[in-house]
Amino acid sequence: MSEEFVIEALRARFRAGLKTRILAFGSSNTEAFLPGMHWFHVFEMALLNTHGRIHHCINTGIGGHTTRDLLARFDEDAAFYRPHLALITIGGNDANPVQDLSAETFGNNLRELHRRFSNMGTAVVFQTYYAPNPLVCGDLQRFYGYMDTVRAVAAESKAGLIDHLRRWEPFRQAFPERYLPLMQDGFHLNRRGNLVLGLDLARHFGLQVAPGEADFWGEAVAIQQQMDALRT
Repeated sequence: MSEEFVIEALRARFRAGLKTRILAFGSSNTEAFLPGMHWFHVFEMALLNTHGRIHHCINTGIGGHTTRDLLARFDEDAAFYRPHLALITIGGNDANPVQDLSAETFGNNLRELHRRFSNMGTAVVFQTYYAPNPLVCGDLQRFYGYMDTVRAVAAESKAGLIDHLRRWEPFRQAFPERYLPLMQDGFHLNRRGNLVLGLDLARHFGLQVAPGEADFWGEAVAIQQQMDALRT
């Protein structure tokens, strides 16, 4: 089973109209802590618009958490809901040397998360982060290495992977004047950035938001198109 197979199987599930519980599991990138729409809200709206109310979306992201914390609260905040799909976005805090989590330990924790979800019959899709701002955050080489670990674990475990960083980093470098207004701070997206991330996530699953309210989605769609052009 390849990364693409996992996502295509989920697409097929949605097209079949099967009731689906979807869990967002991670840290502050997952926790909805700002006013306005979060990327997981965009995903939910796109799923509703494309296939109707076939789903329940559950967000158990908690700011500051690492893979160690996700494992510690797995039973209560993940297994309790028995999700059909788990979107796991983690690693920024793990990469902080203060946490004393090596890249090897980080990778093993990701493997354990995948094992536990797989044992429940849950499909796992790992996500890399968007691009943090090095002018604020400083040297990000350790962070980039941890995102490489996410990619490697997704490939070896044959989980799904949505690699946001591969799209965001060229965009950050090419269009800093458009990138900076998407950031709440050096490491977090604001409302506008969440719209872009959510549209990209939805598109991976063949989902689209309602075409109306072009003014609301216009900037995010334009930035998504710029990212597309950079990847061609």
